[in-house]
Amino acid sequence: MQVILTGLHEDASETSVEEELTRFFQVKQVEMIRQGEADNPWAVIEVADSYEHVWNVCNQLRGVFHRGKAIHLYIPLHQEDIYHDLEPHQRIDIA
Repeated sequence: MQVILTGLHEDASETSVEEELTRFFQVKQVEMIRQGEADNPWAVIEVADSYEHVWNVCNQLRGVFHRGKAIHLYIPLHQEDIYHDLEPHQRIDIA
């Protein structure tokens, strides 16, 4: 599953992002995206956690600042490998 992290500084690296987020996620890979403003890179993070866990962590880290910049975690909508902690019969399908 992928998560997008914004609010980083120019000196952020794959290693620094991974080291900080391993407290919250099972990080598999980090890819830094540096197009655009030099001091505004963002990261695509591949994690091995369930959707529910990732959602909870994203909500937990909402409003957190890093060196004066608010960080934002986004879950991209279209992902094939999202798995849930819930069994299909535990979900609600509202028509």
